[in-house]
Amino acid sequence: MIGSWLQPLRHRLILLFLIVLVVPSVFGIGAAVGNFKVQISAAHDATLRFSELASNYESNLLWQSQQIAQNLSRDEDVLAVLRGAQDTPTRGACDVAFARAVQPYPPYGAAVLFDLNGEALCQWDQSKRLINVSGRTWFKNVIATKSPSISGYLVSPILNEPIIAYGAPIFDVNGVLKGVVALAIRLNWLAAVGQEPGLPGMAEVTLLDHRGKVLVNSAGGENQSAHLPSPEDINRITTGGLRQFEATGGDGRRRIFAVNALGNSSLFVLLGIPRASVVDPLLNDLLVQIGILCLVSIAGMMAAILGARFLVTKWTEKLAAAADGMALGRLDTVSELRGAPIEIWQLGENLKSMAIRLEHREADLRESLAQKQLMLREIHHRVKNNLQIVTSLLNLYARLPRSEAFREAFGELQIRINALALVHRHLYESEDLKEIDLAPFMKNLCNMLQDGSGVAARRVSVQLEVPELRMSGDRAVPLALLTTEIVTNSFKHAFPDGRTGLIDIRLDVTADGDASLSIADNGIGPSATAPANPASTMGTTLIAAFAKQLGGKMTVAGPPGTTTVIHFHTLATNRPI
Repeated sequence: MIGSWLQPLRHRLILLFLIVLVVPSVFGIGAAVGNFKVQISAAHDATLRFSELASNYESNLLWQSQQIAQNLSRDEDVLAVLRGAQDTPTRGACDVAFARAVQPYPPYGAAVLFDLNGEALCQWDQSKRLINVSGRTWFKNVIATKSPSISGYLVSPILNEPIIAYGAPIFDVNGVLKGVVALAIRLNWLAAVGQEPGLPGMAEVTLLDHRGKVLVNSAGGENQSAHLPSPEDINRITTGGLRQFEATGGDGRRRIFAVNALGNSSLFVLLGIPRASVVDPLLNDLLVQIGILCLVSIAGMMAAILGARFLVTKWTEKLAAAADGMALGRLDTVSELRGAPIEIWQLGENLKSMAIRLEHREADLRESLAQKQLMLREIHHRVKNNLQIVTSLLNLYARLPRSEAFREAFGELQIRINALALVHRHLYESEDLKEIDLAPFMKNLCNMLQDGSGVAARRVSVQLEVPELRMSGDRAVPLALLTTEIVTNSFKHAFPDGRTGLIDIRLDVTADGDASLSIADNGIGPSATAPANPASTMGTTLIAAFAKQLGGKMTVAGPPGTTTVIHFHTLATNRPI
């Protein structure tokens, strides 16, 4: 199907321009899509950097808490209390050390030194009565891991406000754990999360504890969880290490999320950017690039189609029409090619010159053919006349005093020569001088055989059924002589003593050219009509020879009567019958 579509020149030109224009456009579209994916990946990477930027304040606050805890762990008054000093001056000096360490920093609401049982040893503000914290999870983590730990969301009973607790271990000089320094960080001082310079204006930042509870949110308002992902995603953040993903928030908007974990994954800064604000501009740029490439390809294809039509195929179609006309014998059909490209114009001029030469050559051939046909017609006519002269001479010799057998042989020879003459007559009367119309020829042949036999038609009649068929002279000659021998034999031997009868001649031809000639008489039959004389033997020999020349197969049946059937092909062939 593709091969047939590509046969016209116009379609091939279209395919060429399609390859030239569309293929680069397809690669361009592929490159644009690839660049789009790279930009999307870069946008995801940027959200990670933004989440780190949004964590600056919290990271600094945790680092500051670590420094305060380390300074207190090296203070001599604090170490003295841990070694068991219970005197009031030492305890007071420890309280002063704690006050001096945290008072300059407003984010801290309390600073306390706890022993390993969770009892307060000294604190920044003695006016606040502290409870035992041995059951607190963050305290247990510090004792168990001997490393700093951060609590989740807490409400301080002494501050009456939400806090997170930062706990750090204190060791003696031998590295033995002696106590825990705890700092209460006010959540209202973390409310500035997400306000760092350099963050996108549409970024939404949330601080989560290790349980996934919202500590603070940059969006503010009552519904602070509207922009958050699903609880399943939050659980994957706090327990599964999920750090970058896309999800739909509670408000139905799709967002790109990035997570920065702080304090040994005790706190999580979750930054979300609406996907539309990141992807839509990139997608619009991609669609514009694809649209431009498609428009360029379409415009190029239209220009190519129109250009091919008016510059090439318009003229080649005229040349093709002229060539088709020449193929049909119209040699004056080369149209005017004024305005065509020089190559096509030159081709048209060459075609005109060739048409003129062909026309002259055709005229010469027609004249030569007419002369040859006239000559062939004259040859057939002269052959027919010569055969008639031979027949007349034989007739004269037959009248001389001779025996009856001699005159009978001369008569049979005359009939055979007349059959040949009849073939040549029909050949020179035909239009092409090569083939004869079999039906009228067989009718004339049967009439000639009836007249030559001397048997009246009212005593022995001939019934003929032959279809309309044209046959070459080479096939008609053996068929005529074969028919002559069989019919003549029937006239002579099938109806003795004035007996009446019928000779039926029938020819059947299939669409493939297979023919069957049947010659049947209702005479006395072959067993009674087989005289032992040389003339009869020669007739039988000739019948077999003519059947072989036709390439046919002959069968003879009877009595009653005699039926001879010959199967052959109307065209010369070596195919077996």
